[in-house]
Amino acid sequence: MVFVRDEGSVFEAPAEEVWKFIGSGNHHSDAHRHRKVHRHVLPGNAGEYSWEQDFLGRPVRFTMAWASYYPVGIAYRVLAGPFSGSQFFLYYLPRGRRTGVTVVGDFVSPTIPSDEIPAAVDRFFSVEFDQDRHAIEVGSTRPRVASRARPQTRGRAVSSQRRRSAR
Repeated sequence: MVFVRDEGSVFEAPAEEVWKFIGSGNHHSDAHRHRKVHRHVLPGNAGEYSWEQDFLGRPVRFTMAWASYYPVGIAYRVLAGPFSGSQFFLYYLPRGRRTGVTVVGDFVSPTIPSDEIPAAVDRFFSVEFDQDRHAIEVGSTRPRVASRARPQTRGRAVSSQRRRSAR
């Protein structure tokens, strides 16, 4: 199990606008054009997503259970896919007209070696963030640019996208 903290991503939109987009159902699912999402919403701001997408060069099925804790963030359990058994929390941090995004969690994989998990998680969330950012920009009348800090793994840069640390 590898603990990952991915912080420093920023949407150039107020938190209320980000939450509105995240809760928009099909609009949010459609933003992730690389996959077709099957969504099952449960009572109490919870549900399950299932989809197939290309990941690390091959088609893979993902299934995640989620629970929303508005206005703080969303908890996820990965039920199937390359991160099966992982649990993480995605925080939305209001910063005036901007919203910070932080992901923290314990990641495991039945198919990815432990030392490669942080980079694989970074690739996964980079695609998700970029597609959400674009959809939020298109849905707004004011121009936006999202920014990401440099990822870190134990103080060492992983890529130029976000900060990450792993233990």
